[in-house]
Amino acid sequence: MDTQSITLDPSKARELWRAYRKHQHYSEPIDREIMAAYQKLAQGKLIIKALDSIAKAGLGADGFPKLAIVRADKKACRVDMNDNGACTMFAEGTNRPWRTPALNNSCMFNFPRGSFTGAATRYGGRAITPLIPIDHRPKRGLANYHILFEAEWSRVPPRDPYLLRRIGKSDMWVVLAMWDLTEIERAALAARIA
Repeated sequence: MDTQSITLDPSKARELWRAYRKHQHYSEPIDREIMAAYQKLAQGKLIIKALDSIAKAGLGADGFPKLAIVRADKKACRVDMNDNGACTMFAEGTNRPWRTPALNNSCMFNFPRGSFTGAATRYGGRAITPLIPIDHRPKRGLANYHILFEAEWSRVPPRDPYLLRRIGKSDMWVVLAMWDLTEIERAALAARIA
């Protein structure tokens, strides 16, 4: 999977993190997001721009986005495409996008007009959320994590997911795990596709 990563030398990130930490008494919420990102980069963690990666990956042959993101505790990701290139991804079981006033909350992500060129008329799709292998699965608070994956907008289990944790409200996501679903895991998921 091709993603938009944020890179910085760990020693430089540590230096910048210390500078922000020195002035944390005067910090705003955005400063805490930046400080958290510097801290993760100093620890050698991978940070990606997931929403930007989805838009840059574009549309697949089926007319749906190649990549999808969904909260880790949800069973499926839904997408509503619009002919002006706008798109809304949301977790199955949540309110429809046009009924929910909040934008880009933990269950819904809105991509503005022109994000996806070549989109046809308004239509929707559904992709199954990949299974998180037990050795990568968070012990608690699964709703605080998201999965970015190469979406199969049909009744087929996906492959190649990333387990992410968002930094604040920005488009910065710490990659906690990357894996390929095995044929056993895909077979188990396929049996549960409704």
